[in-house]
Amino acid sequence: MHKLKAVFFAFILLMLPALALADEPLALTNADFGEVGLADGLPLGWYAESWLNGEGQYTIERTLDEAGGPALCIDNLVENDVRLCQRIPVEGGGLYRLSCEARPENVVGGAGVNVSVVDSLAASEPLLGSGDWQTISLIGRADDSQSELAVCVRLGGYGSLSAGRAYFRNFRIEKLDAAPAGVDVSYFGVAVAGSTEDAGAHNVNELHGGAMAVATLLVAALGAWLYKAYIVLPGEGEGEKRSANVQLGLILGLAFLLRCALSLLFYGHSTDIACFMAWANTLAENGPGAFYTSGMFADYPPGYMYVLWFTGSLAKWLNLSYGGAGYVLLTKMPAILCDLGAAYLVFRMADKRFERRVALALCCAVAFNPAMAFLSGGWGQIDQVLTLLLVLTLWLFLENRLELCGLAYGVAILVKPQALMAGPLLAAAYFIKIKDQGWKTALRTLWAVLLALGAILLLSLPFGGGQGNVELSLFGATFQGPWVLQKLLGTATSYPYASIEAFNLFSLFGGNWQNVDAPFVFSISYGQWGTACICLAVLFSIWMYIKGRKERGCLALCTAFLLAALFTLGQYMHERYLFPVLLLILITFIYYGDRRLFLCFVFFTCSLLLNSLAAFMVVKDTALRGEEYLFITRLGSALTVAAFAYFAWACYDITVKRRTSPAFEGDRRAADIRPGLDAQKQEKEARFTKRDRLWCGALTGLYALVALLNLGTLQAPETAWQAGKGEGVTIRLEREATLSSIRVFGGLYTGTSEFTDDEGNFFAYEEDNGDMFRWVKIGGEGWETGAVTLRVTEGSVWFNEIAFFDEGGNQVPITSCEALAAAPGLADAALLIDEQDQVPAAPSYLNGMYFDELYHARTAYEHLHGLVPYENSHPPLGKVFIMLGVALFGMNTFGWRIAGTLFGIAMVPILYLFAKRLFKRSDYALLCAGLFAFDFMHFSQTRIATVDVFGVFFILLMFYFMHEYYCMNFFTDGLGATLKPLAWAGVFFGLGAASKWICIYAGGGLAVIFFTSLGQRYMEYRKQIRSGDVKKRAQVARFWRQAVLTLLWCCLFYILVPVCIYLASYLPYVLSEMHYDLGGIWNFQKFMFDYHSNLTATHPYESPWWQWPLNLRPVWYYVGYDVRAGYASTISAFGNPAVWWACSLGTLILAVRLILGNIRREKGMFVLMVAVCANYLPWVLVTRCTFAYHYFATVPFLILCTGYLLLEAEARHPSIAPLKWLWLGVSIALFALFYPVISGLAAPDWFIHWLEWLPSWTFLGY
Repeated sequence: MHKLKAVFFAFILLMLPALALADEPLALTNADFGEVGLADGLPLGWYAESWLNGEGQYTIERTLDEAGGPALCIDNLVENDVRLCQRIPVEGGGLYRLSCEARPENVVGGAGVNVSVVDSLAASEPLLGSGDWQTISLIGRADDSQSELAVCVRLGGYGSLSAGRAYFRNFRIEKLDAAPAGVDVSYFGVAVAGSTEDAGAHNVNELHGGAMAVATLLVAALGAWLYKAYIVLPGEGEGEKRSANVQLGLILGLAFLLRCALSLLFYGHSTDIACFMAWANTLAENGPGAFYTSGMFADYPPGYMYVLWFTGSLAKWLNLSYGGAGYVLLTKMPAILCDLGAAYLVFRMADKRFERRVALALCCAVAFNPAMAFLSGGWGQIDQVLTLLLVLTLWLFLENRLELCGLAYGVAILVKPQALMAGPLLAAAYFIKIKDQGWKTALRTLWAVLLALGAILLLSLPFGGGQGNVELSLFGATFQGPWVLQKLLGTATSYPYASIEAFNLFSLFGGNWQNVDAPFVFSISYGQWGTACICLAVLFSIWMYIKGRKERGCLALCTAFLLAALFTLGQYMHERYLFPVLLLILITFIYYGDRRLFLCFVFFTCSLLLNSLAAFMVVKDTALRGEEYLFITRLGSALTVAAFAYFAWACYDITVKRRTSPAFEGDRRAADIRPGLDAQKQEKEARFTKRDRLWCGALTGLYALVALLNLGTLQAPETAWQAGKGEGVTIRLEREATLSSIRVFGGLYTGTSEFTDDEGNFFAYEEDNGDMFRWVKIGGEGWETGAVTLRVTEGSVWFNEIAFFDEGGNQVPITSCEALAAAPGLADAALLIDEQDQVPAAPSYLNGMYFDELYHARTAYEHLHGLVPYENSHPPLGKVFIMLGVALFGMNTFGWRIAGTLFGIAMVPILYLFAKRLFKRSDYALLCAGLFAFDFMHFSQTRIATVDVFGVFFILLMFYFMHEYYCMNFFTDGLGATLKPLAWAGVFFGLGAASKWICIYAGGGLAVIFFTSLGQRYMEYRKQIRSGDVKKRAQVARFWRQAVLTLLWCCLFYILVPVCIYLASYLPYVLSEMHYDLGGIWNFQKFMFDYHSNLTATHPYESPWWQWPLNLRPVWYYVGYDVRAGYASTISAFGNPAVWWACSLGTLILAVRLILGNIRREKGMFVLMVAVCANYLPWVLVTRCTFAYHYFATVPFLILCTGYLLLEAEARHPSIAPLKWLWLGVSIALFALFYPVISGLAAPDWFIHWLEWLPSWTFLGY
């Protein structure tokens, strides 16, 4: 991916006299357009591109100017964006001026006549109308990573089409030493969106229509299943018995991961994502003042620019590479979060009206809606933001907060003018409310209008740039008005076509990309037909609202109808304008409970998905708009029209006829199996309350801040100089210096190099695996030299960068790096010194690998690049998670550590939920989660790029869901309800086993709990079947059937599904350059088993199982002595004494009391004891070298066991209640005290030694 430091787009008004600043002009092929190719008739060395192709669209020809000299003529016969381009080599970071003489002739609309850089949005000030020859110019800077620019002369621009004729002559490009005074400098950096070289880019040579159709059919099948399973059939009532907060969290979390994955797979809609990133960077660099007056293309109004301003500033603060995966994901994040917010909103609304299982199903319908997920995570558009603002507007209206409703609507309009589509209905709703409520409501309505206008004007002020009033044209009338109104109207009608890739009525009959004034039927234009249909749709929606307004959901339903009607029947529609309809329909389904509305939701989802995929595929290759695309367009358009017809009938039936087709027809029959009062009270206590959300969110947020602080840096050299035996370079320094060290940042190869100065001094350096991806001092101390020669003498070497430091600790600049005359690879020599700005002042954990990161993070890098994996002693999934961080943020310390840290953060709310379910007490949930959050091992082990964190994470979830299953009974709760947590536990078992084999040990604990539960059901069966109670006998009569089905379910989710997950985790091996097959994968399993069972190596910081509860031997991970005099930086992994000592003792006491029977036994105690044994006792049998971090998976269950003990003690002695807060306070205090030795924070040597409380604790190595 290209790396960009900053992006700032601006138009240059005139070329200023700065010729003294210019170097020699760069060589251009045929710069005067004098030579013409025989094959295509275009000037030699140039190629043509256009937005609209085909006969009658435009012409390009070579002509003569008035003096008889050569010139070029571009004639746009219709509004178009036509450009003649040439690629030229440039220096990364160089400053360049493009200039050309141009003459416009009857040029109207859009960006006019200009010179520009293709795909960068940088263009000169436009020439419009007619005029004489004049010079147009553009000054900008290439990005550091750019080696070429695609420059062009142009008539039109992206989203700014122009018609007319333009003449060009004498194109010129010059390299400048500095920008002329007072001239804005554009950035020529180009994001790589849509490039076929990207891993996630689509193949622009194929439309893949079959794949799109199959995907649509699969979505339809899934929708049909949801309809059948959750909408038509009655529930069993079990969903209301248990809290679904964990399920909700998992749904939202998985939905978030899905969208992140889509962001990696699909860079984004090439033009949309490029614009969003460019706008974000420009705002971050220069603020909003001159944003719209700089000349940069920007067709969105100011509302969403505030969001992009924030994301651009955040990206700048995080130093994300512009155009990289991390930057793209951050740009998409507002839409992604709005998607998750919509799913949460649907759940909360549905949970108040339906059974919990239905609420979760509807939440999934949004969270995993493929159309929604693709548009936010894949495409990168912002329709999700507009949709939530419209929902907020409607909710405020229903709540009679009329003034705030107007304010919200004004913000919605300013974010996307498509909000105006709902305006007529909303205005009618206000008038109807005035009629119903009187003159006071009229005053409130006036205030609402003023607030809407005020929001638009006030939020636009920072973007004004002195524009003031401009001339506006509306319905043929011309008048003066604020510039923002021109922006709103221009955005809404900037594409004058009947349909812009929208699958609707016009596209069904060939109107896609037809001019809105072209005739449609009976010589009436598309625009006229569309306007008539829009008016009818508005009137019909108002009539339906009048008829059905007594129902709370009527306004949302009529709004959904209006938006769907405008999309299906109107002009100017883009493919995404159907998006808000989906959420509005689902909300109205919750209000009305009409099954037809859910079917409409499914139909429109299929239509929108097919439409979005098709539009996404053709955006970069208009040649794909052939017969196949036409067929898909008509098929999708027919689906949309049919879905709208069905939806319109349903809306009419619901609002006017007051008839519904109710869902959940069996709800009344389930009323007699609702839980009794005591069970309801218990359930209420166990629910996740507002207080829980506050406490859990605050604790998680606090820990997240601590965990992410100084996690690593985004800066690291990533371009590699790779050389074999006999190859070498000579590096010349800017000045002769006395060196204190030579440092290298190595890569994957191992070899020996010889370094020689210009006095003949030399040393040899052997690069090995322990030196990879971190800065290493290799020698050169005391050399007085101005040049150093490096020659590979054995093997191969991989250096990302080399740096020289003098006696004062200052980095010595390098002037050149030249390959030795006899060595091949001349072009690669510069890669050794091309990232000098990435050299840190001193090596540390912040800029390099430590401990087992050398294995796991390295392997993650190899997975990402298809190399043969180096580390094979653990399954791949954990390293795949690490790989995702590297893919997003680069091969740097932050990139390879962020995945584990996020999993560590996620453990905190999971443990809170687990404790709340066990104790039904928010204070004890906070206690246990807080103790775990501030445990030293949890902190240090989740901030290092190893796989342990992922195993522990999945172990927690395994036992959480197995506990839920163990507390259920298929006799009373229903078989279906019990199978759900059982399945989740199996899925997480599979994910855990694919991350680290410790989860297989834990899986044995799951088996113990499961068969214990099944045995209890059997004992109940035997007891009741022998009783004389007919009702009880009937209740247990289906035991054998339910038991067999449960066992088969376990075969699926504890054997088949884990095996599939495990095999899928080896996909990087299959895709590597070795292309391993099943036989190779099986050999890795044998290797792992042999490695762990036969390992005889020892380690100075190993510790046996019995020492772990005593916290006797920390694992010393890292030390840095080069901080400053008397200071050191160190990292060790061990337990918080207040947690490990107290909880190990507390768990032992609880176990003894359970055996003696002097404590009330609860199901949760049994689950926790099994978890402790399953995660700890297997290590008793292990004879190989072990470490304290192997106790990590046991610690959360020790905390929960001790929580039970303390809770029981508090019940007997209420006066000790404050003891738990004292315990938590001591734990946090110890965390703060020991923070330097678990985080790497530099601290005085004496203080670090003082923290070595036990003789076996060492943090400095001496």
